[in-house]
Amino acid sequence: MKKTIFIALVLLVTISSCTTKTQPNFLYLNAAQLKSLGIVMNDKGVFYKNENPNWKQDHETYAVMAFSCTNDNYLSTMNFNQTDTLKAKNSADSILVSMELTKNDFYPLLIGNTKGIQSLDNENLPADMKLLPVAILMAETNLPNRKDTVVIWLRPTESLKKLLPENIRMEDYLSTKMVGKESR
Repeated sequence: MKKTIFIALVLLVTISSCTTKTQPNFLYLNAAQLKSLGIVMNDKGVFYKNENPNWKQDHETYAVMAFSCTNDNYLSTMNFNQTDTLKAKNSADSILVSMELTKNDFYPLLIGNTKGIQSLDNENLPADMKLLPVAILMAETNLPNRKDTVVIWLRPTESLKKLLPENIRMEDYLSTKMVGKESR
């Protein structure tokens, strides 16, 4: 009898742990995979500069979004118009100025950490909107002060889906915005 109760208890715990999602499934990509999405990772940090061709239809205020994560700053984001000229105020800006501008219809709507704390937040997003959380291990940049993980929440589109590695199904990672929740 004790053996049957023990087996039932183990099954119950196993089943409940499989159905309860305790933390989001972040999509971890390496530097080459990130580059295909327009995110450049190098020994200076992580950099991104994209002009959304659908910015008006997406009701965005600006056409271009750029960000950098370096040793000197956790995250710097910039939004500007197509006709604006980006000027370098520091070494991270110099890298952004020299970067090729991608023209993807997917782009970050949130940027934060694995605990759901957002450095770039978009409070106008519907709470049930599904996004693709891509995790970037800053330790891979070899920056001495960056061992954290930055999560870029991308707007999912068909073109994004096509750029992901063949063995990754975007649908398996789509998640709603996580704000201020501790991951377990």
